[in-house]
This record gives sequence, structure tokens and C-alpha cells, in this order.
Amino acid sequence: MQMIKRRGAPVGALILDLALVLVAAPQSASAHESRDLAGGKYKAVVGFLTEPAYQGQMNGLDFTVTSKTEKTDDGKDKPIEGLEKTLKAQVLADGKTLDLQLRSRFGIPGKYAAYFQPTAAGQYRFHVYGEINGEKIDETFESGPGRFNDMEPIAPLQFPNAVAGTPTDLQAQLDAAKSAANTARVVGIGGVVLGFLGLLVGGAAFLRRPSATAPAGRVVTQAGQGDD
Repeated sequence: MQMIKRRGAPVGALILDLALVLVAAPQSASAHESRDLAGGKYKAVVGFLTEPAYQGQMNGLDFTVTSKTEKTDDGKDKPIEGLEKTLKAQVLADGKTLDLQLRSRFGIPGKYAAYFQPTAAGQYRFHVYGEINGEKIDETFESGPGRFNDMEPIAPLQFPNAVAGTPTDLQAQLDAAKSAANTARVVGIGGVVLGFLGLLVGGAAFLRRPSATAPAGRVVTQAGQGDD
């Protein structure tokens, strides 16, 4: 009996340690919004493909649709396939809209993705519209508390050296550099043209200038001069 107790002690400690690890482990950062569509016939689950979502990192729309009236053989909601042909998607942020191409995910029925690279932190919205089995769909999914997470800034994660400027800053710097280069090129071309015109004017003036030496002539002597 004492042997059982001695063996049970380390087993109990191991179970306790595992429980503590599970409790202390960070919870999944995945956050998606679930919504019924077409009067409750379908369920959509929407969020970012990669979560947490950080600006500047390739990401996209994660879109899943299942039927609430049809079941698979194992009793689960039936995934709705072929929606890449009947639905369209857009992403909206910073007052701008980008049309996305919805694609089916290979080997995962009912799941779709639309890829893009977010370049700004903050709130994002996904607009999905079209038809599901003939049912009209027009839904907007907005990031935020209780839905799916906002786009987070990447700067706090940069280590050991922070990258100078966000992608939008870098693009602005690139545009400014291109503008300066174009201006310098125009100024350079103008200088060449003015220099060429100066040479033409100078050459013309040189050709029109009178000769500095008198033309050679015949010397006429007076009578009686020069004769002895």
C-alpha cells in the first residue's frame, strides 16, 4: 500500500504539472465572427487567415460557409462548395476598397481565401456579396471586439533593430525619391539645352565679328617720291 502511495505521488505531481501547463499556455489568438445567412439556412465564419494579423505581413480573408439544414454522414454541417464562382469579396480600410479574388482552399470543402497584404494597422472590413445556391447574399464583416481582431502594428515586434518606417512610409519615401529624380532629370536636360543654345549664339556672333586686320592693299607713292 505504501508502494502504491509512493508511486502515486509522482504521477499526481505530473498530472498537476500538465494541468498547470495547459492553464498557463497562451490561448489561441484565432478570432472569427460567425453569422447566419439567408434567413438561417447557412452559417458563415469570417476572419483573417493568419491571426494575430500584423501590418506588412501577407494575409487575407478566411471565409467558411456551411449548411444549417443539411448534414454530412458524420452528422456535421455540410460544407458549401463552389462559392468562388458565385460570390465576390472586397476588403475596406483607411477609406479605400480593394476587390479580392475568392479562391477555394484545396482539400478543405466549404473554406475559401482571398489574399492581400495589409499595409496599415487598424480596423478592416470584408464585404461579401453574390449568391449561395440562388440565395442573394450581401454582408459586411467588421473587425473589432467580439468579432475578429483588428490589424496590429508590426513595429512593437521588430527586434533587435526596428525597420525604419512602415510600408506606407517607405512607399511615400520612394515616391518622393522618384519625384526628386524626375525633377533633377528635367533640370539637367534644361541645362544641356541652354548650354547648346549658348554655343550657337556665341558661334554666330563670332562669325559676324569684323576682322581685326585691314585687308592687304597696293601701296601708292606720290610722284617724285622714292626716285632719286
